[in-house]
Amino acid sequence: MSITDTTFTTNTNTGLPDAEALPITPVSSAYETALELEARQFAARSHASDSKKQRPLRIIVADLEFSYDRTRNGGYRTAEGKDAENDIRWPFHRIASACWFVLRFDPGCDVPDVESVTVLANDEASELKITERFFAALELYPDAVLSTWAGEGKDLPVLRRVASEHGLLLPPQLLDLSPYARARLDLCRAVAGRAAFPHLPEYAAAVGIPCKPSPSKHIGQLVECEVWDKVRDQCLADVLTTSVIGLRHLTAHGVTAVHPQRSLLVLAEAAAKASPASKFVSNTFSSWARGQVAGARLKGTVYRAP
Repeated sequence: MSITDTTFTTNTNTGLPDAEALPITPVSSAYETALELEARQFAARSHASDSKKQRPLRIIVADLEFSYDRTRNGGYRTAEGKDAENDIRWPFHRIASACWFVLRFDPGCDVPDVESVTVLANDEASELKITERFFAALELYPDAVLSTWAGEGKDLPVLRRVASEHGLLLPPQLLDLSPYARARLDLCRAVAGRAAFPHLPEYAAAVGIPCKPSPSKHIGQLVECEVWDKVRDQCLADVLTTSVIGLRHLTAHGVTAVHPQRSLLVLAEAAAKASPASKFVSNTFSSWARGQVAGARLKGTVYRAP
């Protein structure tokens, strides 16, 4: 019997065929089975998606500062002569300082939880020890996204160089060599898209975020003169600035839904607790964060001094 051969009884109230009168045929049965299977698959995907949405998101925001291995670079220049590179490029850069924040975004919370803040420099740890500490933090949270500002251009290649030189195992976030790896977020690339990549202080100034306590060109001299308190402050400041840019970026893209101003206070408090001697945190970032919160409470236009 085909569907076209069937005579249906009609409901006198609706003018539509009675459900009980619909024939059960192999064709309709297969169709219903397919629909049921598709519905179950959709429900399973939705459940998996909902479960994924409810999981906390971790972001590890990091920055490195460097010294130059002038001895080995000098040997390279002697060997290569006039064909040697003029600049001391990244293979000769040695990690002098590092800072990283571990940020956790819990579903339903309007501010991030700063799980840890680490600031290290060569007066307390060598390049190898700093790298080992950083790798341990990444390995502790293998699903965390590593976020940097232009880290794909130097920070990450140097970390991989240290790993290969000293026989370290790379953490999950550094295994994929693509600059667009899902385990990493290079905010310099992310905010620029196909535009020219901006420098961190350039972008920060454009969007009104406090940045480096010392000009970028001075950090090399501070490292070579071993002014470690200022080197640490510079590294910490870079991570704070990058964290604020990251919060704004993730919120704009619907990844997180944090309160933009109160989140700044959370960052400031965590940084002050981890580095109470930081002049950048106490004199600049914390006061700026409080001003942002106060401004958000006001109605109408808020005028700030330039």
